[in-house]
Amino acid sequence: MIPISMQKAVFLGHDKIEVQEAPVPEPGPGEVLLKTRYCGLCGSDKRLFHNGTPNTPGHELTGIVAKNGPGASAPIGARVALYIHHYCGQCRFCKAGETNRCVKVLGGQVGFNRPGGYAQYLTAPASGLIPLPEDISDSEGVLLLDTIGTATYGIKFGLRTLNSKAQAGKAAVVGLGPLGLGSLLILSTLGFKDAVYVFDPAPARTQAALSWGAKEIDSRKISEQGDFSIVMEATGQQAGRDMVLDLVEPGGCVVLFGQSPNPWTVPVNIKWRRKDFALAHPFYFPIGMAGEFADIFRARAKQYREMIQPIVPLEKLEETFKDYCEGKTLKPLVKPNWD
Repeated sequence: MIPISMQKAVFLGHDKIEVQEAPVPEPGPGEVLLKTRYCGLCGSDKRLFHNGTPNTPGHELTGIVAKNGPGASAPIGARVALYIHHYCGQCRFCKAGETNRCVKVLGGQVGFNRPGGYAQYLTAPASGLIPLPEDISDSEGVLLLDTIGTATYGIKFGLRTLNSKAQAGKAAVVGLGPLGLGSLLILSTLGFKDAVYVFDPAPARTQAALSWGAKEIDSRKISEQGDFSIVMEATGQQAGRDMVLDLVEPGGCVVLFGQSPNPWTVPVNIKWRRKDFALAHPFYFPIGMAGEFADIFRARAKQYREMIQPIVPLEKLEETFKDYCEGKTLKPLVKPNWD
């Protein structure tokens, strides 16, 4: 039975979150009402935590279909993950299957300019429902989105730019939040036989990566010439961005995952000006790729499960965000409903 009211998180700014009561929303045309199962903390949410936002954030979530709006026919009770975009389906990119490049994005993006998953219920376009396989739990399903989905798409995007016959074939990841850790596991799944090299100032995240077979980059011994064919930048910070430009080899590719409101200053100096390399800036993934992600999860399921910690109720979201911003945790999840 669907209740009349629910609990939702309100991001007030200045690192303050308040849990408030609100009416359960009604799904509109083509929408469904989802009962949130789990919602993952993401680096993109940090600026909302710091600055505040009028909409409830949370864009990496799984849920159960509770009700259909007019024109929607999703199976009631279905277990799903949710695609972030309300893509139009009609623009030239959508018609080509490139829904992450939709130029209209009808109704915005879940957790940013429309309410997201740090709430017990939310409405969402039925076109964005991604069914979860029976062998993947609701909590594990969160990882199929950004941690696996965005990372897989971005890595494949970057690999397509490599064309040097002299490439070393080595990979590195700078920044070991969920996207960075996901990239580490995906690179090994996609066939990088040598150890992936990693760097992060947070000991807990570095230790997790090393326990999964990575090797740590010694920041004192980085060659400006570059040793790595593909490098993931998952910090969004000036220091991390400077580091990856040194790490990438000529003919290589830097994949920019890190998001930040701060500008990126690239000085005009010889060491970077003369280096021939590609910059890739992937954004999310086409919804048609979603079928690949369950197998990628299964390939390193033990490690992905180790990423999920802690799982907390809405009432503990503020303190969990503080720990997450300090690099103390890997991939925290919120569970708004404990029934």
